[in-house]
Amino acid sequence: MNDEILTELACPNCTHPIELTAGQQQIVCPACQSRFLLEGHVCPTCAHYHTEETSFCRVCGTAMLRTCERCGTSNWSGAEYCQDCGAALDIFQLLNLHYKQATMTRLDEQMRSAQFYKDKEREDSERRMAILMADERERLRQLRERREAQKKQDRQLMATAVIVLSIFVVIVAAFAVL
Repeated sequence: MNDEILTELACPNCTHPIELTAGQQQIVCPACQSRFLLEGHVCPTCAHYHTEETSFCRVCGTAMLRTCERCGTSNWSGAEYCQDCGAALDIFQLLNLHYKQATMTRLDEQMRSAQFYKDKEREDSERRMAILMADERERLRQLRERREAQKKQDRQLMATAVIVLSIFVVIVAAFAVL
């Protein structure tokens, strides 16, 4: 019975079957009108029966406890009155708790989605950066090759100029001696 969903219970006084609905802590037998409390808690959202007191439903994650505004006592989330001081537990507080849980679920989903897109964008960015870096390395390699070719051409031109100048000096010197 630990992890079963309990939907029907036999009255301990008359053994008449009592149908359980989500959110009931106090049970009333329709046959003999006996009233008794469940020892565990039925989840108000999915009707899963928990034999021990727990803060959250093991099946759907719904909060199983809420705090009394007056005395601070933890009460089952489906209870209408505080078990300690008897103060009425506001239904709007329960609805607000459900809304907060829905909001938290939505925000968690958005955070997971944002993380997914952030990771995808980082991977895409790294891929684009790798392509750009490869293109830049290729551009620098071509630039070095052009510089080396230009230096080689400049050295050949300089050597040719020195040879032509040397020949000219020799010719001028030869005409000067004659």
